[in-house]
Amino acid sequence: MKKILLVSPSLKGTLHSNIKVLAIPPLSLAMIARYTPDRYDVQIVDEAVEDLDFDAPADLVGITCMTPLAPRAYEIAQRFRERGVTVVMGGIHASYVTEEALKYVDAVVAGEGENLWPQLLEDFEAGRLQKVYRVSEQPDIEHLPAPRRELLRRGKYFVETVQTGRGCPINCNFCSVTAFNGARYRLRSHDSVMNEINAIESKRIFIVDDNIVGAGMKYARRAKELFERLEGSGKEWGSQTCLNIVEHDDLLKAAQRSNCKGLLIGFESLDADALGAMHKPVNLRPALRNFGDAIKKIHDHGIAIIGCFIFGTDTQGMDVFRRTVDFVLETEIDAVQMSLETPLPGTAFYRQMVAEKRLLLTDYPNDWRHYNIFEPVFQMKNMTAREAYEGLLKSYEEVSSLGTSVKRGARTFMNTRSLFSTGIAFSWNYHAYKAISQTPTPLAALSDESYAGVVSAHRENLVPQVPLQFHARAGDRARSIGELP
Repeated sequence: MKKILLVSPSLKGTLHSNIKVLAIPPLSLAMIARYTPDRYDVQIVDEAVEDLDFDAPADLVGITCMTPLAPRAYEIAQRFRERGVTVVMGGIHASYVTEEALKYVDAVVAGEGENLWPQLLEDFEAGRLQKVYRVSEQPDIEHLPAPRRELLRRGKYFVETVQTGRGCPINCNFCSVTAFNGARYRLRSHDSVMNEINAIESKRIFIVDDNIVGAGMKYARRAKELFERLEGSGKEWGSQTCLNIVEHDDLLKAAQRSNCKGLLIGFESLDADALGAMHKPVNLRPALRNFGDAIKKIHDHGIAIIGCFIFGTDTQGMDVFRRTVDFVLETEIDAVQMSLETPLPGTAFYRQMVAEKRLLLTDYPNDWRHYNIFEPVFQMKNMTAREAYEGLLKSYEEVSSLGTSVKRGARTFMNTRSLFSTGIAFSWNYHAYKAISQTPTPLAALSDESYAGVVSAHRENLVPQVPLQFHARAGDRARSIGELP
């Protein structure tokens, strides 16, 4: 029986590998395993929670890859190819920088992989593996089978994940979901979703849809029906949504009755100009513009909020940090994800920064590790890299110190009566700040004079081309890109 090894890379010391509460199972790999014929023996290794054995037996290795993990993903590919093992790569990064990925792997799966994977395996067995398998039509997921969770390490994740739909029509300029999953919502049947949820032993579920509520009354009604089905499941659950959930009182009530304990919401900015530049029109609607009222309404239904805010847009000045911190503390948001605007491949913002020659860390693929939403990587208009990074750290320090995090966690528990939401809120606050504050970031370490020189060099296309090195994890030797097969 041929062996397939599926790998989710991680760099030790990153946010999600350091914080068990935030570790998310690699659902995409478990789904690919479901679409693998029974004649293969499949193993999944998630480096966020376990070590990868480079001597593990494998006939084929599949690696999923997000942008900041690209250097590690390519290193893994190199190590197995040195043994003569065929390596394929998928995920959002490889889908948008396919030519780069092909330098380090034998084949790339570009786009959603369920319908492509069986054909790839057939070609692999026949010795005719293609370089690129690109999705031509988004798969129908109405009756999507359940992923093979039994292949994931038991007891390593605080929460199990479920997907009920894909796609998003909002198309924020910093997000690649619309390009990758499409602008049309594709939905699973309620029976399919509930059969999967009821089979999960854990009492804690996070629904990973990019917007569980969707946009428009049709999708709001669908969400309400799903919440009503969840009511008797015995699960505590959370999900991602836009602020438009507060436009539907019946939807909030249904969420409360179904044991919803937390929602991750992209506020993005307190400024209308910044929201307009990000193409986040939903947050500008009259019924939603008062973020404070929206937050109170959600809290009144016993639901915690993880609020996401982005710094460094062209319309923001240094005052954005102080105003955002004050807002977070005044409105008692349970947890925050504050980040720096980051131009990720596949996004409109990335294309804009390339066109305007404002990307400052372009020593690819090694510099991809800095594209992690917490480090400055491009020339901002109204602040230097050091100002942006120090502003971010000071903001986290103020809202996420140990004392503040304990108080906020206690408040979350009193409101939700849930250790699920309390654990996520506390960890997202305190442990996230500790991990982010230890992130090395090259641009913020430069003097003002050196930073100005870097900006000028990129403007004039004078960036030196130097040999790139993998910055290996502890215990792994550094490897030159030139060594890659």
